[in-house]
Formats: sequence, structure tokens, C-alpha cells
Amino acid sequence: MSRPRRRLPIRERIDAPDARWVVFIAAWAALGLWLAADFQASLAQTPPATSGPVAIRFSVDSTDGSTRVILTHAREVSRSVVPAGDRLHVLYSDSVSLDPAQGDIGDGRLQRWKQEDARTVTLFLGPAFDHFESFELKNPSRLVLDLMGRPIGTPTPGAHPAPTPARPEPSAVIVIDPGHGGVEEGAIGPTGLREKEVALDLGRRLRTLLARDSRLGVVLTREDDRYVDLDERTAIANYNRADLFISIHLNASPRRDAYGAETYFLSPEATDDEARTLAALENQAYRTSQALRAATGEGQRRTLELILWDLAQNQYLAESGRLAEAVQRELDALTGTRDRGVRQAPFRVLMGATMPAILVEAGFISNPDEEARLRTVAYRERIAEALARAVREFLRHHEVLRGRADPAADGAAHR
Repeated sequence: MSRPRRRLPIRERIDAPDARWVVFIAAWAALGLWLAADFQASLAQTPPATSGPVAIRFSVDSTDGSTRVILTHAREVSRSVVPAGDRLHVLYSDSVSLDPAQGDIGDGRLQRWKQEDARTVTLFLGPAFDHFESFELKNPSRLVLDLMGRPIGTPTPGAHPAPTPARPEPSAVIVIDPGHGGVEEGAIGPTGLREKEVALDLGRRLRTLLARDSRLGVVLTREDDRYVDLDERTAIANYNRADLFISIHLNASPRRDAYGAETYFLSPEATDDEARTLAALENQAYRTSQALRAATGEGQRRTLELILWDLAQNQYLAESGRLAEAVQRELDALTGTRDRGVRQAPFRVLMGATMPAILVEAGFISNPDEEARLRTVAYRERIAEALARAVREFLRHHEVLRGRADPAADGAAHR
């Protein structure tokens, strides 16, 4: 016989809830507390994308007439340049981390540099410093400071030295563009030699040879292993009002026996299928940057700019062709490599240059024999000498250096 179920009074039934409901409510409360704690922990472990100091890479290059300082920023940051006596302060809106944090150069215009506090980078100027010029570049964000002054080794004022002639203003400015750089490695040889490394070395050697002539100013589009947008390379040449633009590259082919040098100047249509293929390969870097511009709304403005630039370049096509022919003659004479001739192709890096502009493929890095030669200092020096001779020949022919004879430089060019 079942026991009769006890009925609770109405008030007792209200004040004493069913145990199952108590467990259910407690479980939900515990789950809510756990989710809240987990969310707070994830916030603590995930820093904001812009947290931490802005990394800055410091690089410096000194020539006889100026010292160029380049501050490359990992991300955009507001800054201002403030001169203060014998110092130049770069003041940032956020904390920064300079690499290297300090260093010495002592070239007369810049003695040393140092990160003085979380938001200040200071350049300690030398006695030969006169004034500075600055401009900014993008992708990546860079601040460029040109410290101008007397040539290195010029005595300081007040020392009553024997008068020395001032270095004249350059009669011509040459912009040398070492191809690729940074994430853009270019072609790679059978044993691992990289196009970007050889191109930079050739560019530096060519600069050294040309800088012996006091009438020439020489600018590199990149001083180290970093990525430079193709449009930015010619923009650097236009900014410096260059008289010539020379882009240095190395060729590659699926055929391992392909070898020799060839020089290109701009044309909407390629000379042949090989030229068309090469231009497509070299223009790959542009397609990446073009996609980024489209994402930021810069595409239409860039298209209009390029139409205007292409119209400007048309007037220099004949001179570009003559410069390319001079380069081919000298490369053939000094290096003994196969002369593959002068060609035309729509290279993006040549578009927009408001001066004669060429692209030199100095050899096939994909060819084992040419790769081995390109590893040697002697062969690289011959390539640079051939380019230097071609530049001087072109400038003399066009009377750019007329009336400004420099026997020492001319003699060096023909030794």
C-alpha cells in the first residue's frame, strides 16, 4: 500500500522551490561567470594591433657633398624635425624603438646619432654641416634627411686654412636603381645567388665610379636590402630632377644555356615574346602594390598620373634608345659576354620617368657559368665600369658636361 503524498501548505510551496530548478539556475550562473572570466582573460592576452613602440631602422650613407639619413618606420607615426643648434631632433607622437639605438659616423656633417628618450631621436651634427633637406616616402613609411655641407675633409671656419675650390653643383644627376630588394628577391641562380644582392652591389660600384667625376651627382633608389615600390623608384628620380635613370637587373630563363646582356627602354609593345615575358615577370611587384592601392582607394588617381607620365616619357624615347645602345657597346667590349641587343618592353619601373630611362639585364643568373662569374668581384667591377663609360659617353654626346672638363675623371673612364 503506497504512502499518501504529503501536501505542503500554499506558503511553504512558494518558499521552497523544486531542487531541480535550483540546480538549473546555479549551473547557468556558473556558466556565465566562466564565460565572463574567459573573455576577460582573452582580452588581457591579446594586445591591440598598434601596441608597443614603433620599430625604426636607421641607415646612413655619406658622399663627398652630403650625408643621407633614412629612418624606416614599421608603421605610420606622426613626427616633426626640429633643429637645435648643433643637433637635429626628430620628435615622434608615439614611443619608438631605434635600431641601432646609437652610432658614430664622424664624416664632418654628422658626428653620431642616438635615441635620447622614448619619443626622440637626435642627430649630433658636425662642424661641416650647413643645412638640411627632408622628404618622406611611403610603403614603407620613411623619413629621409639630407645633411648638406662642405665636402668631407674641408677645414672648419676660423682655422684659416689655405683656400680650396668649392665642389661645383653637379652638371648632371644620375639615379641608379638596383632592382628588387626586401621580399622581392628577383631571380635566384642554380647555387643560390640572388638577383637583388648582385643588383645592389653593381649599383654601389657604379655609384663609386661615377662619383669620381665632380660634375656628376649620383643617387641610389635603395641603399640596402629593402622593398621599394616600382612607381616610387621613378618618383625618386623625378624628385631629384635626374638626367638619367638606370635600373639594374639580372636575367633568368628556363633554358640553362641562355646567356648574355641586353638593355631595354620603354615601349607599350614588346619587341618580341621573350621581352614580353621578361617585362611581365619584372612587373609582378607592381601588381602586388596595385592591389594594395585599390584597397585604399588610390587606383583611379594613380591611373591618371600614369597617363600624364607616359606622355612625358614619349619625348625621351629616342634618347633612351641611344643610351641603351651605348650600354650594350660597352658591356660587349668590357665583359666579352654575348650581345643580345637593345630591346623595348613595357617595364613598369620605366613608366613615369621624366628623363631618359633604361633597364639593364647584365647577364643570366640562371646560367651556371654566368652565375659563377657574377660571384666574382672582378666581373662585377667590369660590368660597373662598362655602365659608367656608357653614361659618360652619352652625357658628352649630349653636351651635358660641355665646358666642365674633368681630366682626372675622363682619364679614369678610359684606363
